[in-house]
Amino acid sequence: MSTVTPRQAVYAHLRADTNVSVLVGFRIYHQTPPLDAVYPLITLNTISNIDRRDLSAVFACDTRIQVTVMASTLKEAEDIAMAVRRSLEGFSGMMADALQVIGCRVENYMPIYQDEVGQTHYHVDVVLTHKGGA
Repeated sequence: MSTVTPRQAVYAHLRADTNVSVLVGFRIYHQTPPLDAVYPLITLNTISNIDRRDLSAVFACDTRIQVTVMASTLKEAEDIAMAVRRSLEGFSGMMADALQVIGCRVENYMPIYQDEVGQTHYHVDVVLTHKGGA
C-alpha cells in the first residue's frame, strides 16, 4: 500500500507541472490557504474515498478530490483551471513517483464568483482510481 495519499500525489503532480506552476508558482495548498496568501492559488480537498471490490477483495480505490482555483478574475481562474484539467484528465501510471493511478478523470468544473471577497473560485472535481487504500 502507498504511503502517499491521493491528495498528496495530486499536490506533487500539479507542483511539478510547468503549465500549472507558470500560472500559480508553488501556491498550491492542502485544504485552506494561509491568511496572507498571494493570489492566484490552488487548494486541494479530498471529498471521498470509495473502495472498488471484486469477488475476493478490494482491488482499487476511487478518490474524489476537489481542486479549487482562487483568482482575482474569471479569465485568470479559468486559465488555471484548464491547465489543471489538462494536467490530470486521462492520467495513468505512477503519479508523483508514489501512487499507482489506474485512471484519472475530471468529472466537473465550474466557476463561482465569490461576492464577499471579489474573487472567482473555479472548482475542478477529479476522480483518481488507484491501487491501494486511501
